[in-house]
Amino acid sequence: MRSADNLPFAEATRAKLGDTLYRYLLGGARDAGGADGDANAAALRRYRLLPRLLTGLEGVDTGVSLWGHRFGAPLAVGAFAGDRVFHADGLLPVAAVCRRLALPLIVSEETVTPLAEITAIHDACWLQLRGAGPLERVVRLLDMAVESGAMGVIFTALAPTHPAPDMQPGGFSISEEIAARGWSTIGAAAGVEALPTFPAWSAETFTEVCRLADMRGLPVLLKGVLRGEDAALAEACGASGVIVSNIGLRQSARWALGVDRLASIRAATSLPVALDGGVRSGTDALIARCLGADVSLAARPVLSALAAGGEEAVASLLTSWCDDILAMLTWCGVDGVDALGPDFLASSPSEEPS
Repeated sequence: MRSADNLPFAEATRAKLGDTLYRYLLGGARDAGGADGDANAAALRRYRLLPRLLTGLEGVDTGVSLWGHRFGAPLAVGAFAGDRVFHADGLLPVAAVCRRLALPLIVSEETVTPLAEITAIHDACWLQLRGAGPLERVVRLLDMAVESGAMGVIFTALAPTHPAPDMQPGGFSISEEIAARGWSTIGAAAGVEALPTFPAWSAETFTEVCRLADMRGLPVLLKGVLRGEDAALAEACGASGVIVSNIGLRQSARWALGVDRLASIRAATSLPVALDGGVRSGTDALIARCLGADVSLAARPVLSALAAGGEEAVASLLTSWCDDILAMLTWCGVDGVDALGPDFLASSPSEEPS
């Protein structure tokens, strides 16, 4: 069953979590004006793929090569906070599935499960940090990433900050919930690290972060990019990639949609580009690839599956997405993801914005 947000296992997830936590998972911002569903997902659904016939194709490779690694598909599982609030085993079941499917996993600094426990199961993990606070904090977490065997680090420059209680997604504070349960997180010994609501990092600070990470052999991705000039700036600062993201519209429903920004960002940088937000199928990931994304991140659907049915449900979801990718690449008449481009896309007039 799916909700208005097109989430898998919606009814089972709501039953397991209860209405309050389920509303947090959906994450509607207070300025959404009562709109149902996720505008990021709707933006991807505006597009349709065009098949190519009589190619004589024999064999398809769904994999992608990024940051010196080969992954099984142009998919990654995105980060979310408070993993053990949603499932007793936290991210460990997700890590096990990602290992089997050779998909990268992004781990939030607000994750309760220790990073070393996650990387012991799956070594293709990135640690996602908020781009805020003093450099001493960054150094500590970079060292933890190295010691735990993480692939790299991601800095969110447009972090989901909430300066007033009624701005929390769904009216629920995951930070307060973690603290109430007496848990520590990857980023803090008690609860969630208290950081400035509106980070004041500059390009100079981010350049230093990239330098410190490079000294430790860690590539850095910048998340929250919606402008081409910011993608170019990230490259100039020493980043190894950018993540096009409006943070799932959890701060505000009025941010631009990442799907609509992909082409201009792709044109502005030679770095790998990832799309975060709205991916609800393997086909969505291929559409994002046609628009310029090298890889697509999905968090909310995976979290829904984890809450509803643990490892089995996560495996069912992500395996079906990988199957979609194989089938659609075959029907598009290409032997791999890199062969896709804008000429494989058509838009659906019935779903184009007015």
